[in-house]
Amino acid sequence: MYAVLFTLAMRNRKILIIEDDKKISDLVKLYLENEGFQTSTAYDGESGLDLFKSESPDFIVLDLMLPEIDGIEVAKRIRAESKVPILMLTAKSEEIDKILGLEIGADDYVTKPFSPKVLVARIKAILRRVYQEGERDSSQIIRIKNLEIDRKKYQVKKGDEVIHLSALEFRLLSVMASLPGQVFSRNQLMSKIYDNENEIVFDRTIDVHIKNIRKKLDDNPRDPTYIESVFGVGYRFREDNEN
Repeated sequence: MYAVLFTLAMRNRKILIIEDDKKISDLVKLYLENEGFQTSTAYDGESGLDLFKSESPDFIVLDLMLPEIDGIEVAKRIRAESKVPILMLTAKSEEIDKILGLEIGADDYVTKPFSPKVLVARIKAILRRVYQEGERDSSQIIRIKNLEIDRKKYQVKKGDEVIHLSALEFRLLSVMASLPGQVFSRNQLMSKIYDNENEIVFDRTIDVHIKNIRKKLDDNPRDPTYIESVFGVGYRFREDNEN
């Protein structure tokens, strides 16, 4: 039933493709529209930002290397005002570029050359996590110490301050905070925020997302209050934060 509803809902999801290579852009557009998505395209960073502001897309496919304004700067500006999921496309294979994309707020990445089917599967997986599961959990609010995690509004508050997380950062925090004290391995956490049907992203992905969450939640990220590392295993949300 959920799968049927999700397929129907996709027809109303708008995806913005920001990619300067028209052949790649047209190919991605074709595959996405064949899956029922609405799409719009931009071929440089400035035009991409204009479309983001005018169309309010539900998802963004963003190339790293763009004319006018590069993908990193585009992602920074988008993330400053929106938590819309962002998947970055990059021709670079170096791990540092992948980490940089995640650190500035991208939810996932695909390295060129890529299979359009894999790209579409990644997009659907993120949308499923962000929208479908968010709707199923809409009645749940997690309150731990001075944090309030509202799954209906997709909002995190620390006291009276709203903390702006990306879609997958929110999902990751929500998973751990729902089970304080439980240790999660990186693979377990990846399975929670990515579909198992897709290829697993590189090992540092979870580490980068955790680092981002700590920066936003903790006064001193080097001495984290909420999420602690368990050496050689993974991470857990500190049980002593409970009310």
